[in-house]
Amino acid sequence: MENSNLIAEILDKKVVDALSTLISSSNLPEITESASIIASSFAAGNYAIDSSDDEKKLVMSFKKNLSLLIQKTWVEEFDIALKEEVLYKLEQFCAKIDENKWSESYGIFLKILDSVIYLMFGNQSKTSEFSEYALRIDPEFGIFWWYVKSLPVTNDWSEEKNKSALSVAMFFLANY
Repeated sequence: MENSNLIAEILDKKVVDALSTLISSSNLPEITESASIIASSFAAGNYAIDSSDDEKKLVMSFKKNLSLLIQKTWVEEFDIALKEEVLYKLEQFCAKIDENKWSESYGIFLKILDSVIYLMFGNQSKTSEFSEYALRIDPEFGIFWWYVKSLPVTNDWSEEKNKSALSVAMFFLANY
């Protein structure tokens, strides 16, 4: 990411290293610990998914908050169809997660996030300066966006690793 100096100023090195570990490791305890460290940088509460009930609560809160965010975002007439499409994709994504299809859901999740950020910020979200802009206007949101944009577009990770990677972003959005 082009604003690594700004990230280094805002985040503890431990968080930056945790992202690297999350992306490169195949060791589930390391991945889980890294996800927890990254999520704690959002300052949005206690990140813990220790049971299927915790997971269900996370998915429910994520879906509710993201749906509200999408619905409440004012858009130009020409973006109304995109807004409806994103809500539909969100439903599909959550249905797949309910079936524990984290790997299958990974790509659609990233597309949903790109679309939501576009709906919120318009064409500015597509510029190379957007990540730095996000960090400056709202550091917590900027850290979230840094995290999302640091994830690979595709991967061949295990279900558990995809679950950890997606859960971190869902945690932020569930508490945003």
